Amino acid sequence: MTSKILVVEDDEMLRVNIVDILEAAEYEVFQVDSADQAINLCQTHIFEVAILDYLLPGMTGTEAISNLRQYNPNLSVILVTAFATVDIAVDAMQKGANDFIPKPFSSQKLLMTVKRCIAEKALLPDTAGLNMDKVYSTLSNPIRRDIIKHLAEHPSLKFMEICRLVEVEDHTKLNFHIQQLKKSELIVQGDNREYRLSKAGEHIFRHQIIR
Repeated sequence: MTSKILVVEDDEMLRVNIVDILEAAEYEVFQVDSADQAINLCQTHIFEVAILDYLLPGMTGTEAISNLRQYNPNLSVILVTAFATVDIAVDAMQKGANDFIPKPFSSQKLLMTVKRCIAEKALLPDTAGLNMDKVYSTLSNPIRRDIIKHLAEHPSLKFMEICRLVEVEDHTKLNFHIQQLKKSELIVQGDNREYRLSKAGEHIFRHQIIR
């Protein structure tokens, strides 16, 4: 079945270009130029992926994410912007974006990102029941991303081993980050008090949701 993609971009030339690229790759594409139109469309259509401009008239792309997911709960969101800063990227991930593409971008980059989002959706059983907005917010912190990466390289790790690997000397601070990862169900602690990735954590790392 052909994947349905929603393109939300107020720059008509860029929007048409994105649509042409996606249609050439045989996706079914819908296009609008505002977040309000996108929200209305999501009330009557189920999309696999939405490509949103970060700056849209009336409502930003990040502000639109939660509104779109009220009607399409499993919607994957790719944000595009000409203002590619670390703060914007973190904000996008905290608000639940699945990926972030700075402008200008190549057709190959666009298609690769769309394909990855669709592939991740096909593996949703590994993350069933997770609050993905909470997961992305949790992983916006670099220390937590480092913990996940090190646990992916080891069967399990003790607390002090994690301290050494992530180079955090403040045990209270590190424990806070570990607890946040546990609350997001990305890591678990065994009877031997060693930490390891949960199946969801393995999925998050394996499919490069962590950048």
